[in-house]
Parts: sequence; C-alpha cells; structure tokens
Amino acid sequence: MKKLLFAFVFVLLGTFVSSAAEIDGKWKTSIKGQDGDMELVFIFKADGATLAGSIVSPMGELPFTNGKIDGKEFSFDLDMMGTTIKHKGTVEGNEIKMKSEGGPGGDAELILKKVVE
Repeated sequence: MKKLLFAFVFVLLGTFVSSAAEIDGKWKTSIKGQDGDMELVFIFKADGATLAGSIVSPMGELPFTNGKIDGKEFSFDLDMMGTTIKHKGTVEGNEIKMKSEGGPGGDAELILKKVVE
C-alpha cells in the first residue's frame, strides 16, 4: 500500500512540476492598437504555485503581480496607470489561451505562441 501511495504522489508531483515548467520562458502575441498591430512579449517564470514575470511592449516592460499557477492554469494582475487588468490562461503545449479583463480596450482573448530561442 505504501508503494502504491508513493507512486501516486510521485506521478502527481511530476505532473505538477512538468506543467509549471511548460510556462517558463517567452511567449508572443499581437493586439490591435491605435496605430495598427502591436507585438507583446510575455515573460513567465514559475516557482511552485507562484508565477512571476512581465509583459514587454513597444512602450516598455511592466512586471505583473499576484501570479498563481495551478497545473496548466494560471492567473496574474497587471497594473496599468492605476487600472488593474486581470489575466487568466491555460498552457496547451506551445500555445497559451488567455483572457484579460478590465483593459483600456475592454476584455480580450489572446493566443500566445512560445518563443523558441
């Protein structure tokens, strides 16, 4: 019984660590801006259930806060000039499907692609 329990915990822990590691790195997307499409680069670093990182745009780099990760799902907040924009997403291989709420252009759905360096 102990061996079965140990094996279960080992597989569960391995799945969590693997899923968290999948998000690490740079991810790109583009959004429509006033002057045309604008590229955004999301930089993610998972540390257990904590997600750290930033968003890089032509206007500079902004760190995000309250980053959390649970398996393939994650969330974080971005403070943009006093407005909090909430983000939630799911990692699916080399793609992230993410929703943002409360941005200046309203709510948005984004698809990010993993940057291979």
